[in-house]
Amino acid sequence: MLIDVESVDTFICKFYTKTDDQYLNLLKQHGHHVKAVKIILDQHEKENRENACQVLEILSKTENPKISSLTIEFDGENPLFYSGLEFIQSLKTFFNSDATNAGLLTTVDLGGLWIDLTQELLDVLSGNHPNLQILNIQNRSLICKIHPDCLVRLVGRCTNLTHLSLFYCSLSDEVLEALSDEARKPIQHLSIKCRRQENYIKVISPESWKSLVRKSPNLKVTMNFDHDCFQEKVSAILNPVIPVYDLRLETMAPVHESINMAANSFTGSLEHLVLRTISSRELEEALIILVTRCRKLKSLNVHCGISDDIIEQILSLCPALKENGEYVLKSTIQLEEVGSES
Repeated sequence: MLIDVESVDTFICKFYTKTDDQYLNLLKQHGHHVKAVKIILDQHEKENRENACQVLEILSKTENPKISSLTIEFDGENPLFYSGLEFIQSLKTFFNSDATNAGLLTTVDLGGLWIDLTQELLDVLSGNHPNLQILNIQNRSLICKIHPDCLVRLVGRCTNLTHLSLFYCSLSDEVLEALSDEARKPIQHLSIKCRRQENYIKVISPESWKSLVRKSPNLKVTMNFDHDCFQEKVSAILNPVIPVYDLRLETMAPVHESINMAANSFTGSLEHLVLRTISSRELEEALIILVTRCRKLKSLNVHCGISDDIIEQILSLCPALKENGEYVLKSTIQLEEVGSES
């Protein structure tokens, strides 16, 4: 068995087969040296889930710990009707244990944990680890159960938090007000994802965004809209005062109006753009306007057909894309040829 340990400070354990439980013995021996733990597993098999939870239990009992970073990633398919309750319980034990109560945790990444996270879990985390700096709770669960009130408590307790990834439904004017508090560190990066659930919630006011930007002038925001978002909701959420540096419009619907708005509003901030949409002349015209105005653009991925002359214009107007190779621009001619062959 190969042990994937990058250094004495980072412990990476992967659970795919029964024999991978040998990681547990290594952790029992060297857990007190470890500063960062990353757990990767095929969650479909019960023994892998049990072993992953065992890691958290071992860490909870480790004396004189140094752990500051925890990441969990699922790398398989969830079992049918899987709720992940054993992970919720093991994480609560870990966050609440004497071993980690010194507040050493600064990074918690649960974006790869495809279960419904609970407010109680986040309350335990924020109540015991006020030095948290990076938190990712933007996972692949179908429904987000984290209410904005929970985020207000977390932001109020974790005043050093600078990087936060979550769903839009967990945000509110009150959360942004808490992030704007003078007693806390400025937030540096917000990653916000919008799905079907966001179609039915209140939109955050421009005044709240303006207040946050005044508090955090270097703020960068990632906005991600998936195919379940209504176009009118995309337009409402995508406020011009938000300092969007990474925009992902993966709606599979016409987005040229949103691109035109981005070209007018995010000229000083937009660096990355991803589109999954429908080909149209309006889209091509909007892209030309955007690359002309958004001079900080570093990457452009357009997952639909574009005419060759538009591709040529885009690369001419934004030569940095061609120089760094950070672009996906598909010719409509190439797509037609692929379609005819199939």
